[in-house]
Amino acid sequence: MYRKQRVSPGRAVALLAVLSAIAMERGMIASPKWYFILCITTPVMLLYGFSRNK
Repeated sequence: MYRKQRVSPGRAVALLAVLSAIAMERGMIASPKWYFILCITTPVMLLYGFSRNK
C-alpha cells in the first residue's frame, strides 16, 4: 500500500544546478553572502558525477 517515493538522480542534479545558478546570480547582484550555497552544491554535484562513472 505505502510506497516510498524517491527523487530521481536527474531531478536531484537539476535541483542542485538551479540552486547553484541562483547562488551565483544573487552573489553577483545582491550580496556575496549567497556564495556559501556553492560550498554545498558544488561538492555534492562533483561527488555524484564521480560516483556515477564507477
